Order: sequence, then structure tokens, then C-alpha cells
Amino acid sequence: MLLLFKVVEFFIEVKNLGRNCIRGNIWREGKFIEGEIHIEEGRIKLIAKTEVSGKKYIIPSFSDPHIHGGWGYSFQNGDFLELEKKLRELGVLFAIPTLMNTSIKKLREISELFERYRGKKPDTIFPFLRVEGPFISKEKKGFQDENFVLEPTDKNVREFLSISHLKLFTFAPEIKGSDRLVDLALRAGKIPSIGHSNGKFKDVQRAYNSGVRHFTHFPNAIRGLHHREIGVAGAGLLLNDVHLEVIGDMIHCSKEFLKLLLKVRGPEFSLASDLIPSAFSELKEWNGKKLIRRGERIETEEGILAGGSSPVSRQAALLFEGGFSPRVIVKIACLNARKFFSGKEPSVNEGKEASFLVLNKKFEVTSIYYRGKKIK
Repeated sequence: MLLLFKVVEFFIEVKNLGRNCIRGNIWREGKFIEGEIHIEEGRIKLIAKTEVSGKKYIIPSFSDPHIHGGWGYSFQNGDFLELEKKLRELGVLFAIPTLMNTSIKKLREISELFERYRGKKPDTIFPFLRVEGPFISKEKKGFQDENFVLEPTDKNVREFLSISHLKLFTFAPEIKGSDRLVDLALRAGKIPSIGHSNGKFKDVQRAYNSGVRHFTHFPNAIRGLHHREIGVAGAGLLLNDVHLEVIGDMIHCSKEFLKLLLKVRGPEFSLASDLIPSAFSELKEWNGKKLIRRGERIETEEGILAGGSSPVSRQAALLFEGGFSPRVIVKIACLNARKFFSGKEPSVNEGKEASFLVLNKKFEVTSIYYRGKKIK
């Protein structure tokens, strides 16, 4: 009788597991395995190896370390709720709201809005804020407003670093006073990121020796590579333990450059969208400048790229189409940014929270699971 009861109990459990069973090529411990995932009470109950018919990929959620907005919404305006909803619908469950260079007063106001938002939504996908500036090169300012570029005086630096939720910022290491800026920033637990810089290799080397390990939208808006002066771009390729974020939309960087980066550095960089409010919207002006669309390219009247229009999810599919392996794409689109900023990687393993993506044979998102529930 007891044996019969156990058998019945077993088949009931199997039947219940089957209701939440997803099959495909599962990303597990650095590689793909054919199998099926069973979900119970919001967690992965079991991963069983089994043959899978057809191409389907099950991977961790996407990460986006550099995004300004989209769909007409902007972090500059405090549209955190609307943008989080849009990103979750794309399978992005980790993203860093990025601000355009503006006044310290305005940055502080946005930080206060963000603090209130986090209080209302403690499970937000946004860990902190970042800004492209304010201590950058006017020569390499790109789309940033020159009026808010600051010198790293002691007063400016201390006021800037006192903004609580603003943790990551872009700076040019060649600017006088940048050494002091880096020292104070690292002591305050901030993350200085090299970018919008016309510096030479020696300038980057000095910042690197002080502890700087991050580059902003590499290799855009920085001094390029030359065989007699490798500049900021060469430094990013040469220094093996710096973290490079790259806009892999085939517009900011060519496919050939991405292949070169992969060959030189391996899959140790991360994809970033640099998505701006006019992406997926009819906005024709942003940051006080008129914008022109040429396909997926968004630029100013002067031909300067204004930002991105391809989310990380779209970039992943583009890279897959371009011949990049699924293993490489998972690392650069899902894992690396999360590991750099939090020390943790999202995973698809037994006992873990059942938050993952299901992709089709073109590496496009078809289903999104969040804490065991299918949200798409």
C-alpha cells in the first residue's frame, strides 16, 4: 500500500512538473546542453538532459549597461517606470540608466527622483545611475552638451561625487586634475569610466595604474589607434583586464571591428545599446538638437551619431546572423556586464530563480520567464 502511494505521488509530481517544462539548448555552466527545465514555486526544480528537436535556446536574461531611454521616454526626465516596463518586455533584467551631461543641480534632482523610484520598486532592474560626463574632452564630446563640460576642480569634484545614486561616470584621463578626480572617486566607491577622450596611451596608463578598469562605448568618441601612438583605443585593446562596453549594432562599430575585438580580447567585453529616447518613437529632437534618421542610424544635422536605436536583444540577433557563436553572444549580452558591476552572473541552474529567456533558431526572443512566471 505504501509502495502504491509512493508511485502515485511520483506520477503526480511528474505530471505537475510537465506543466512547467521548457525544452531547448540550455545555457549551463558555460556551455549549452540539450535538455528540459522544470519550474516549481518560481525556481528551477530540475534540468534533465534530453534530445531536443529543432533549434531553441534557453539563456539568462540580457544586460544593458548603457541606455538613455527609448519609445519617447528618457531617464533624463525620470521615466524610470515606463522604461523598466519596456526593457522587461525585451528580456533585459539588468540595465544602468544613463544620463546626458548636464548641470550638477539637474543630476542631483534626477538622483532624488531615482531614490524615490527605488523606494517604491525595490526589485527594480536598475542598480544605480551613470552619466556621460562631466569631466570629458570638448574635442571628443560627441553628442554631449559642451556647456556642461567641467574642469575637475576640487569644488566641482566634491559636489559631483556627493550625488548619492550616481555611481558611474565618464571622464577623459588627459584633463588636468583627472588624477585627483580618480583618487577621490574610487575612495567614494564610484566607478570612473574612460571615454569622450582625446588622450594618449600614457594618460590611460596613468588612470589604469590608479585603478580605473572601465571604458565608455568603446571605441566611439575616443582617440583612435595609430602605430606610433596607440591612444585610448589601443589602450583598450592592450590592457587585458579593463572592461569594454561596445555598441554592437553594426553602426557604431562594423562587424569586422567586432570580430577583431573578439580575436584580440576574447568574449570579455559587453554589449550596450546606448538607446536614446527617439528610438522606437517619432521624436525628431533630443538634447536640444535636431535628429535625422537613416534607417537604424540616428544622427545630428552635422552627421554626428546621437546614440543607439538597437536594444541588446536586437544586437544579439544581429551578431548571431553575422556568424558569432551562441556561446560568445551569451557572455557579452547577458553575463559580462552583470559580473563586472555586481560580481554575480545570472544563471540557469537547479535551485535558482526561474528567470530566463527562450530564443528561436534566429536567436530572437520568443518567451520570457521571470521568477517562474511567463511574462511573454
